[in-house]
Amino acid sequence: MKKIIIACLIVLQACTSSDNYVAERFARTTPEGVSTAVAHRGCWLREPDGEYFIPENSTYGIEMAARYGYPAVEMDVKYTLDQKMVVMHDGTINRTMRNASDYSRIEKPVRVADILFDDLRRDYVLESSDPAKRTPIPTFEEMLLACKRTGVVPMLHSKVLESYELAHKILGNRWIAFEENYSALRVARSISDVLVLWDPGRTSAEQTVEGLKAIGGWTGMSTMKFDMQDAGYIKTMQESGCLVQSSIFPTPHECRSLHDGADIELSDFFWHQTVGREPVTSVSEEIELAAGESWRSPLLAADDFSALTIRLNFTGKLELRVKDHIHRDWRPADWKLEDRVYILQHDAPGDEVVGFRYYKTSPSFEIVALEDCPVKIDAKLYNL
Repeated sequence: MKKIIIACLIVLQACTSSDNYVAERFARTTPEGVSTAVAHRGCWLREPDGEYFIPENSTYGIEMAARYGYPAVEMDVKYTLDQKMVVMHDGTINRTMRNASDYSRIEKPVRVADILFDDLRRDYVLESSDPAKRTPIPTFEEMLLACKRTGVVPMLHSKVLESYELAHKILGNRWIAFEENYSALRVARSISDVLVLWDPGRTSAEQTVEGLKAIGGWTGMSTMKFDMQDAGYIKTMQESGCLVQSSIFPTPHECRSLHDGADIELSDFFWHQTVGREPVTSVSEEIELAAGESWRSPLLAADDFSALTIRLNFTGKLELRVKDHIHRDWRPADWKLEDRVYILQHDAPGDEVVGFRYYKTSPSFEIVALEDCPVKIDAKLYNL
């Protein structure tokens, strides 16, 4: 019920603008009790060996986000040496691109800011296991047009002020400005009546609210500092009419953020876009676990593109282990299959919800009771 009320407030707040498309997208795709999921750097996917299938910050990532039902994707805008706008997270292209001539790895650092646009587009391609997706770095305009074509909202992580002007020209108010640079967000507000999300550093919730009020319009905060964004912080922000985004919180902290009521979960893996979809497999159980006992789900056979949601209602303390998830570090050699582990506790019956997107993976999960626990399990597998 809380999330339904918040979603309605979001729509009402945004209706003061000339275009409430963004609010409608967020409200329509938010199931009861679950934060809106936004795909960090697009809906990228990797092969089991670590090679990209869908590259980060690519038009393919936007198209895949639409397939998975994400209402928005985050993207990073940078200038080339000759001031052309492209989309790339890192200062260098080495992690996500290859040499165009032979698809070999790029040995020496190639900085986006130090290379001419034409050279960048000619000499390098995005990494992908699919040769058809080994395309040049996308221009910012190409990414905006892909968003317009698919209906996915771009969340611009950008200090490039020109990017706000082009976004407004192509999409009107159908984009989001997301930055730690306060001055840049003031410029975004002067250009467009969009949702503005500010990363305030380690300021108090009250100080953050005051900063957002000075920007005006539809606003919220975002942070990667999971130790700062606790339940009290979230409550203060929301009672002031501001949205709260948790940005790529690591496991298990993204689950706490969901539990504490963050409005938006910007994530590399979180998924809960279940509205209008029918699961292909469901696991519903009511079990009584004594301390030390465990219960394991069957292996859930999935198509190449799939997602899993798990809702647990329980009393006591337990450990949830989600199996067959690929752990990502920044180097492909560090990739390995490992569990996502959550320690969850309720003194009275209460819900916990998690969700994950998958590629070429058949997931399973395990519950280990750390105290005597009655548990209701409702898990659903979706093929996308």
